[in-house]
Amino acid sequence: MTTIPLHPPPANFTAAHALLGRLYLEHRDFLRRLLLGQAIPSGDVDDVVQDVFLTAWRRLECLVTPEQARPWLLVIGLNHARNHRKLARCEREVLAGLADDFPEREDEAESIGMFVQATYGLFRLKRFLLKIGPRIRAVVVPYLEGRSIREIAEALGIKTKTAHARLRLAREQLKTLALA
Repeated sequence: MTTIPLHPPPANFTAAHALLGRLYLEHRDFLRRLLLGQAIPSGDVDDVVQDVFLTAWRRLECLVTPEQARPWLLVIGLNHARNHRKLARCEREVLAGLADDFPEREDEAESIGMFVQATYGLFRLKRFLLKIGPRIRAVVVPYLEGRSIREIAEALGIKTKTAHARLRLAREQLKTLALA
């Protein structure tokens, strides 16, 4: 256990400052474990913990009693974890300094371009499969694997017309995603 050196509080130090400091010392490790369990990368956990306490500071008047702090911070932490995952999903990684690594020959450059396009296609397919409902996904995935409509319908215990209809719905959703 580390000791914290005592310094005299500044002139504008209030009870709210003391409460937030106490909450930070008591619940920081709990929030770190919570955020790590919520699939936040370990390099980002400390930043998200700081964001949680910044939100707590802004909404400190919502805290009725200090005994209710842990569930209150838990909800704030879960909301921040969700927001962080959403933002990380939209983040694009910029690859700087790779111009020297690209091949000189055109056939190698073309194969790399095809690989990048295929990877991007798989990314978009995964995103599409996550957006469609589970009933439609249950028909689309085996269809993409090369199974016939009849085999899919028999395996799922549905009519072939239902399987055709679900594939048609998937195609329509794919068209709307392609336009977006």
